[in-house]
Amino acid sequence: MMTVMAGATIAPALPEMTRAFADNPNAETLVKLVLTIPGLFIAITAPFSGWIIDRFGRIKLLLVMLFIYAVAGTSGLYLDNLIQVIIGRAFLGIAVGGIMTTAIALIGDYFEGEERKKFLGIQAGIMALSGTVFITSGGLLADIGWRYPFLIYGMALVIIPLVVIFLQEPSRPAKKNLPREDKTGIPPVVWIVYALSFLGMAVFYMMPVQVPFLIQQISGVGNAATGIALGTTTFMGGLASFRYPRLKRQFTHYQLYGITFSIIGLGFLFISLAESYGTLYPGLVIAGLGAGLIMPNSNLCLVTISSPSTRGRILGGLTTFIFLGQFASPLMFQPIVSMTSIKKGFLYLSIVLIVFAVISLVRNRRLVR
Repeated sequence: MMTVMAGATIAPALPEMTRAFADNPNAETLVKLVLTIPGLFIAITAPFSGWIIDRFGRIKLLLVMLFIYAVAGTSGLYLDNLIQVIIGRAFLGIAVGGIMTTAIALIGDYFEGEERKKFLGIQAGIMALSGTVFITSGGLLADIGWRYPFLIYGMALVIIPLVVIFLQEPSRPAKKNLPREDKTGIPPVVWIVYALSFLGMAVFYMMPVQVPFLIQQISGVGNAATGIALGTTTFMGGLASFRYPRLKRQFTHYQLYGITFSIIGLGFLFISLAESYGTLYPGLVIAGLGAGLIMPNSNLCLVTISSPSTRGRILGGLTTFIFLGQFASPLMFQPIVSMTSIKKGFLYLSIVLIVFAVISLVRNRRLVR
């Protein structure tokens, strides 16, 4: 839940925040960076978090990062300068990098086989469904004032005592007992998963970054309605994530990536055709279903490949590429939107995604044998 809150919670407040800093000529671009700058710092620091937890253990780093999360996340409540707000969000990104890497590593440590597959689906589903709650809440709070959605990040203070009470440090093999393969480099298949995860997150973040502005263009609804619309996307993603274990029994990892991008592409096609708030919903629902498969598919693939002694580093790399995609999303697609329009940006991207998905499904490769 902490990772979902990091970005999308404040998405409904972006237009209001832009108006609050209207004296800054680059306000619109900088405000979008407020949403995505955590992704850059997650990407930079997650590999270091992975190295630390492989070397020194999981729980201590998790507790430190939760505290930083609470302090940095709520900084938007009281900082008056847009650059200062972005700096606070950067520290939030450092915290999320440690939290996400540690959480996935702990799942790999605590569970095995079918139980692990099932739990990763549940985890991704909980992330998406909590996003529905937090984005909708962010929209309601943004109607009061753009600062109030930052209050939600204080929830990390509630999580700290729960970690102390309920989580235990996994037992680790002694270095002399590590198998030889633990000392080798990262397998080539890991880089394929990294690239697909980067693309998936960059594409997914088109919705929280661009949809609030699209809604302003085609409808006169308020921030709460924007939050509900984006919450619908994450809710549908949660439903898809819960179904992931059953889908994985029928398809390979590679096929599931193809299915994911084809569904998102179809959803983006519907978004590009929307003329009102109501007609936007089918596209958000469809795209959300596809996006819900990205995280569990990548996590299970890499948890399966990695050993306990390399799991932190490999999953730290995954966290890096996922959030590089989040950070890069507005930088990759804003030029297209600026030259054409938001709707045409979704249209062109939908065509690319569907073509890419068809190629993936035709090739029908196996990432994990």
